[in-house]
This record gives sequence, structure tokens and C-alpha cells, in this order.
Amino acid sequence: MPPEFENPLSLDSAISAKLSRLPSGSKAEGEYVAELAPGKEYELQPQAWELVDEMAVSANVTALDRPLEEVPPAFAFGALSDLTSTACHELQTRIGPIRFDGSALLGCCPDCGAPMTVRLWLGLADCWRCPASVVIDERIVAQIKDEVEKVRKRELPKPPPTPEEFFSRGPLETVAPRLNTGAASRIPDFDSDISDELDRLTKSSGLARALRRLFRITPAWLVSFMLHLIAILILAVIVFGDASPDFDEAITLSTFLDSSDREGGDIRMENPIDTLQDDVALATKMERGEKDIRDAVVQAAKDALELRVDPQTQMRLPELNTVRKNITSRAGYVMSFAARDPRVRAEIVKKEGGTNLTEASVARGLRWLASVQNDDGSWSLKNYSNSDRARNKGDAMGTALALLPFLGAGQTHEFGVYSETVASGLRWLLENQKDSGDLRGNITSQAGMYAHGQATIVLCEALALTGDRQFFDPVQRAVSFIEEAQHRQGGWRYRPKQAGDTSVFGWQMMALQSARAAGMDVKFSQKTLVRADQFLDSVSSQPRKGDKLIVGATYGYQPRREATEVMTAEAILCRMYLGWRKDDPRLKAGVDWLIEEHLPSRKDRNLYYWYYGTQVMHHFGDKPWEKWNKRVRTLLIESQNGRGRFPGSWSPDDFEWGNKGGRIYTTSMAVCTLEVYYRHLPLFKQLELE
Repeated sequence: MPPEFENPLSLDSAISAKLSRLPSGSKAEGEYVAELAPGKEYELQPQAWELVDEMAVSANVTALDRPLEEVPPAFAFGALSDLTSTACHELQTRIGPIRFDGSALLGCCPDCGAPMTVRLWLGLADCWRCPASVVIDERIVAQIKDEVEKVRKRELPKPPPTPEEFFSRGPLETVAPRLNTGAASRIPDFDSDISDELDRLTKSSGLARALRRLFRITPAWLVSFMLHLIAILILAVIVFGDASPDFDEAITLSTFLDSSDREGGDIRMENPIDTLQDDVALATKMERGEKDIRDAVVQAAKDALELRVDPQTQMRLPELNTVRKNITSRAGYVMSFAARDPRVRAEIVKKEGGTNLTEASVARGLRWLASVQNDDGSWSLKNYSNSDRARNKGDAMGTALALLPFLGAGQTHEFGVYSETVASGLRWLLENQKDSGDLRGNITSQAGMYAHGQATIVLCEALALTGDRQFFDPVQRAVSFIEEAQHRQGGWRYRPKQAGDTSVFGWQMMALQSARAAGMDVKFSQKTLVRADQFLDSVSSQPRKGDKLIVGATYGYQPRREATEVMTAEAILCRMYLGWRKDDPRLKAGVDWLIEEHLPSRKDRNLYYWYYGTQVMHHFGDKPWEKWNKRVRTLLIESQNGRGRFPGSWSPDDFEWGNKGGRIYTTSMAVCTLEVYYRHLPLFKQLELE
């Protein structure tokens, strides 16, 4: 057994392990869907349906105080069009008309009008032409099943006679000689439509006529018995004849209903397991079967949907074409948050190396974080287990750390299933900010400036994602506080004006970067960035004799301290935002050093390092990113708690410095790392969207 798999694996890790040895080249699953809750005064955005209440938008209320209104269904359940025995049947539902004929179910895409394949077992409807998907909730599934059953009962033919009825009847009438008139002979008590059809199919064959006569005199119950016996034998051969899994091929045709002829798309063969083959390495021996794999795939898809469905949004999302243009044509930090838009996030996750398993882990982590929020909207870094107590007090660092992954997933106080959670957390930060802009709250320990930097990032991202002007002044004051707290040599540490260290320095730099990316004219002096660059020069390590490294490639905690992989990753990320280009030899040397000598492993579990290193590699791209991504996503997915007291979180006992930060710290760092695919756009390349 390879050393990578010496420890027992959880279900998620077993799944992850099984799939990477499958044949390469399969298509990753990453479809994003959103559920529509229609109403008269709501608008439909392409590929992600959000309801925009025109009355609420025009009302003079703040975004944090807007109530979430319950939207009544737009269609009456049970509405059914005229049914005939030959035409497809149509059922009106709250997601539009559903047509069915036998076991086939089709809907109509609200974006492009093309047909949509309805899969009741997964609760999804996928468009044949565009990437749009629609969530089918349990009520609609039950409605469809009820109407299908009604139609089937209504169209059942007259039941055949029982054996007792058949033998109790008198002898069959003698068949009269067939005249040369073309008229079909008739047998009493035999359905005329079936008789006519048999005449047409068998009149040209003597053997067929003999079979027809045999069919007429054979009791219906005997015919049914033979057919069922044959079907059972065939099923037995299929089930017990070959123990290896065999998947049916699904063919999706690109079809568009229009008066003009259009060329169809390519035929796509789908295998349920292939969608996950790129997740993680496959273990030599598996302790779980294929059914567990399938069940986990379905569950992961359902968990990932939590972040893409918001039927009661109060936020008007930007025009989709504008979002795509910003992502594909504007590089750099200005549009850094654009990829969090739910309408394009699915495509970006697939392109950048994420999977349904990574998104499911994000959703489970956010679910746990929301469950330990205090009543006042805060989070407690140490006392999170007492969140159900009315007077449990939170702190600035716990609240800021908890909010970061929510905003990273595009969940704001105006959009998302966690909008109320985010709104109450943001309100707590604003209420506890001092006039000077200080966001440390009641923290007087070494964690104070960490908390301020993280809270500033949270407010900047809330401003950038929603454009809500109520955050502008708090953001400006928080950024000004960072400027005032900078040491004259360019660094930051535990208290304002203290000589800096690289760890605290990184959070303040990320806060300033977020202020620039907000695009709201948040002002700070360019001298602040110049001094910051000088501080990084002071903590850059000098290469030893025989080292291949150059000055500026690696960094230490403080000046004249030995270089570490953790501080190097954090410093290189800051250098990227300060203007270093990808072809800078110092940047390439630092990336190579991290990949070749400090690739993440089970032996050295440091979430702080993984958090910064993952961002560095994502921005750098190419083979270093591919190698890093496969390793770190595997480690994070398999180490997430799946059961027990804290499902969805990451245990602090499993990671370096985890006991210092606590479970909220480890969970926040892990979720933010798994959000890397869309949390920030890569600095050195343009994404191409279909």
C-alpha cells in the first residue's frame, strides 16, 4: 500500500482515494444550479435565478435591515392539460411546464427555451443547450409522481379475464370463412384495436398467422406469466452474470426548438463515476463498495447546492455579460472578487481544478460555522460550544475569521442562503468598531492586529460584493487605522507602531489589497506600500553557500531570522500584490523551493501555510499549481469531520497551531483554502469562459 494511504480513511477520503486511478480524460462534474421562486415583480437573471423585489429595492431601508419575505408559488399545483392516449401529457409546476410520455420527463429551459432533461432521483433538470440547471424540490417531485400515476390508471386497458372467468365461459364462436373483401374476422370479447393491428402485421406470413391463432386461444394470464418469467430470467443474468459494475451510457443531444433547422451538438457519453475521477488518488484496496461511492456522489452534489440556491434574494446582480467581460478581459486586482458570482462560479471551479467534493466540503464547513454563531451575531473563538447560551460573548477575531469563508463563497447580507447569518455578523463588527477605525474590539492580547486586519478584509469584501455604501466609511476608517499603526520601517505587529513581523504584516497587506479591489475609492497613501516593500526586503533571507536560491526568494519571520516555508509563502503573496511579475526570477525561485521541498503532506499539517501557499500557487499557475492543488485538496477533504459532535468542521488537534486558534480558526482556514478557485481571480492569466 502506498505511504499516502497508511492511515484509515473516512468515507470522503475513501471516495477521494478510489477515484484518481480511474482513466484520465473524463469530464469533471461541476454544474451549478439555482432554484427559482417566481413572483409577479421579479426578474430572471441568466443561469442563476434571483428574485428582485422592485418595491424593496426602491424602499428607503438599509441592506442589513431588509426582511426576507416569503414568496407565494406562482402556479397552482395539480394543474393538468387535456390528456389523450396518444399525445404527451403536460403538467404545470412552479418551475414551468413538465411534459411526460411513459418514463420520459422533459421541461423547458427558462433561459434559452430548449428542452431540459428531468432527473427526479437527483432532483435536477438540465438544459440540453445551455449550462442552466433547475432544482426540483420534493413538492414538485411528489406532484409529478402523483400526476403520472393518475394518467397511467386512466389509460389502463380493460383487465384480462381471470382463469376462473376464462374457463367458465362458453365455447368460442366458430370463425366464419374469410371472404375476399379485406374485412378482418372478429373474435368475441377480443379488443378490436388489437385484432386489427395483428391482421395488419401478420397477414403476409403463414407462421405469423399460426402464432396469431395461438395467441387468440391462449389465456391472457398465461401470456402474462410467460412474459414475466422471461423478464425475470433476463434480469437474473444481468444481475448475477457479471459482478463488475456496468453503467448505461446516457446520450445528450444538443437540440433547439425553432422553425429553422439547426445543427445538433456532439454526442456525450456520461459515466457517473467518471465525474469524480480527478478528485484524489485511488487506494490499492477499497473498504467500501460502489454503492457507497454513488451515494456519496449524490450527497456531495446536494450539499454543494446549498451555496447556489437563493429563492428570496434582495440583491440585484450585475448584468451577466458585464460580469463575464470583467473576468475575461480585466486582469489584476481590480476585479478580484468577480469570480464569486454564482452564475459563473461553476464554470470557473471546473476550469481551475475544483470538484463537487471540494464544493461539498465548503458547504459543510459553512453549515457548521453558522450553527455556532451567537445570538448577537458574533462568534467566540474559544467558547463556540456555548453558542446556544443567550449571553455567550463573542470576539472580533472569531467573528472576522468566521465571516471570511461566507463572503469567499459569495454569501453576503443581501444574497445567499446564509444572508441573515452574514448580516448579523457584519452588524456586530460595525457596532463594535471604534471611532478611530479600530476593529480589535475587546482583544488586548497579541491577536489584536490579526483581528483588525481580518475584520478589515471582511468589511472591504462586503462593500465590493454588494456596493452597499453603508460600509464605505467603516472601511475607510479601518484602512486609516492600519496606516497609522504601521512601523516606520514598514511592518506591523501585535500593537500599533511596533516593529513588524511577517505574519501580522501579511494580514494588513491583504486588507489594503482588499480595499483596492473594492473599487470604491478607498484612499490610503502610496508611501504605505513603499514602506511595506522595504520591510519585505529586510526579512528576505540571504542564500547560503551552495544554495541555488537567490536574494528575495525566501523569507523569515523577522529580519535576520532563518527562512521558513510559511513566511515565504505569505511574503511572496504580498510581493505579487505589490507588483512582482510572473517572470521575476526571485518569484520563480521561491515557488520552486516551496514545491520541491515543502509540498503539503500528512506529516506536516499547517493550515496557515496551506492557506497562503495555495493562493500563491493559484496565482502562479502552470504545473506548480496542478501539483499543489491535487495534494492540498485531498488532504483537506479527507481531514474534514464527517460525523460526531462537530460535523463539517476541521479538528484543531490535527493541525499545527490549531490548539492556539481553535476549531473556528482551523475550519475558516480550510474552507477559504478550498474556495481558492473563485475567491480571487488569478493575477497572471486571463480566464476564458464559454
